[in-house]
Amino acid sequence: MADLVIGTLVLLAVVLAILKIRKDRKNGSCCSGCSGCSGHQSSASCNAFESFEEEARESLRKKNKS
Repeated sequence: MADLVIGTLVLLAVVLAILKIRKDRKNGSCCSGCSGCSGHQSSASCNAFESFEEEARESLRKKNKS
């Protein structure tokens, strides 16, 4: 029974995520103009990982200094 409940919740989450993605693409909404987006501009780039990497580098620098 627990497997059925967990499976249903996972399926519901996946369906809601797919609907959100479809809605965002239909409306032309995009996070930062990534190449997979309908509103992509050649000067725009995806920076989600770049900002994460910069935060990680900064925390490593602080750790190495101490």
